[in-house]
Amino acid sequence: MKIAKFIYATGDECSDLFFASGLHTPDAYIWFEIQDERAVILSALEYGRGLKECREGVAVYPLEEFFDKGKISPVEEVMCKMASRFEIEQFSVPYDFPLGLAEKARNSGLIIVPSEGVFFPEREFKQEDEIRKITEAMQITEDAMQTAIRMIADSSVDKSGQLVLNGKVLCSEDVRTEIEVRIMRNRGVATDTIVACGPQGADPHCCGYGPLHAGKPIIIDIFPRVAATGYYGDLTRTVVKGKAPSLVLKAYEAVKNVRDQAKSELKVGVIPADIHKKTLKRLSAYGFDTGKNEQGNYGFFHSLGHGLGLDVHEAPRLSPANTQPLQGGEVVTVEPGIYYPEWGGIRLEDVVWIRPDSCKCLTLIDSILEID
Repeated sequence: MKIAKFIYATGDECSDLFFASGLHTPDAYIWFEIQDERAVILSALEYGRGLKECREGVAVYPLEEFFDKGKISPVEEVMCKMASRFEIEQFSVPYDFPLGLAEKARNSGLIIVPSEGVFFPEREFKQEDEIRKITEAMQITEDAMQTAIRMIADSSVDKSGQLVLNGKVLCSEDVRTEIEVRIMRNRGVATDTIVACGPQGADPHCCGYGPLHAGKPIIIDIFPRVAATGYYGDLTRTVVKGKAPSLVLKAYEAVKNVRDQAKSELKVGVIPADIHKKTLKRLSAYGFDTGKNEQGNYGFFHSLGHGLGLDVHEAPRLSPANTQPLQGGEVVTVEPGIYYPEWGGIRLEDVVWIRPDSCKCLTLIDSILEID
């Protein structure tokens, strides 16, 4: 049976499509692979650019070859013409392929079969060129983190404990804006940046809002995408303006120690679930238990880390559910955290590259809690 792998999506939103073609677009287009041929089908708007920007070995077809003259055909009709032209008997599509399009294609007589697993499993194992691109993304990310830290360092503290910069109360929104502007100037794109102070930090994905306060932990989590390459960086630091309370200092040291222990243990053959479970036990031994009460989850209740590449969260996961040994070539975050609604949270995140005998840390910025 002649089977075509098939994607219909936008290059800006579908990382699999960009991985396969190398072309970012605001509009959806078709990529397919049949035996040894890989190709895209592009409208007149994108055809010329596709000839220049698609990856080597990707053929570029004009969309006009797949619909009747004077008529713009729906995608399912284009697929029918593809099936006839290339003698395709079945289309293999990603599991998140549009349901409506799949039904229309089936009603046209086509066989559409969703992929059972990851569409491009090779994405999990990064090549040297990808490591270079992730390293570039990390440099942009660290530069933005330094911008945030400088703002906090340059601030003063008013009588109520609020931070003040340039005569105005310094808010999460102010720091987030400067982070994202800095990233934009470095040709990156950042959204949903986290600057969460005090109890806000107990919710790991709370972006943060309102005034920043001295003596309270501020979680800063930055994960931008480099516009030209599509690769992400990811970095979290937790800081305190002034002196940290003893409990926060103890929590910080615990998280820092278990992060560094996990990094030292990551290598080929290690099972991610085992590293996660060790981290959970170590944090409990430091006195920071994990559980749930009437206020919600507390302690270390998310996975230790995740893959990083063309998606900010991709395979493999360093989670208690992942029992597949690391094989080498993976790039993952290591980001233990502990969270308590009463006072907030601590999270520290580095990015590492799994190599045959060890892991190489791609994060260079120091981990410092107290900022004068």
